[in-house]
Amino acid sequence: MMRVLALLALLVLAGCGKDDELRPYAVVRRADVWQAVISDPDRGRLARLADAWEQARTDITEAGRDADLAALGPVAADPMAANGPSAAPVFPAAGNHECRTILLGWRQGTPHTAPPVQASAWAPCTFTADGILQRFETAPGPQQYLGTLYPDVDRLIFLGTLRLAGDMGRLRYGEDRDRDQLGVLQAVAPGHWRIALPWPHWTARLVLIEIRTAAA
Repeated sequence: MMRVLALLALLVLAGCGKDDELRPYAVVRRADVWQAVISDPDRGRLARLADAWEQARTDITEAGRDADLAALGPVAADPMAANGPSAAPVFPAAGNHECRTILLGWRQGTPHTAPPVQASAWAPCTFTADGILQRFETAPGPQQYLGTLYPDVDRLIFLGTLRLAGDMGRLRYGEDRDRDQLGVLQAVAPGHWRIALPWPHWTARLVLIEIRTAAA
């Protein structure tokens, strides 16, 4: 914890000049903070993010459900094209948004009984600013995603946990490996983002949390 706090202090100093105000994400090219927090198993999952996309698409094609994938629109597009032409993506602002969870593919070793494309209903989700970081949580339900988003060049790294219905408290990242959640947040379009979570422990090949600006 002390190492993480020290790195945060360095990042803040790196983003401030004598006459400048610190802007959120002013030092997004520094990955020191999340690199100090992430577990070794999750480093492996992050390195295999492209494989998760490929395997999920293979499952969907083999099941003849390509139309279901296409119906999701840009949130399920090629991750290499997710940010479009902009070199400076706009990340979600602090406040209330709308999210839904999308499961793609089948978890390795599980029966192929469920559809390889499943999308939940839209529900509220929240971003809270914490210095250069963002705290994120989806609405309470059977599975609630909770965690922190760390700046990393043109994306944010999500390190969090899963809270199940009936849990009395909430775990922090690193307290239960089976609950730990790793993801990458990227811009899809103006007011539209996704967090891609590769190789979740319990379901699918890939989980997408689709995020859009809440309707006024």
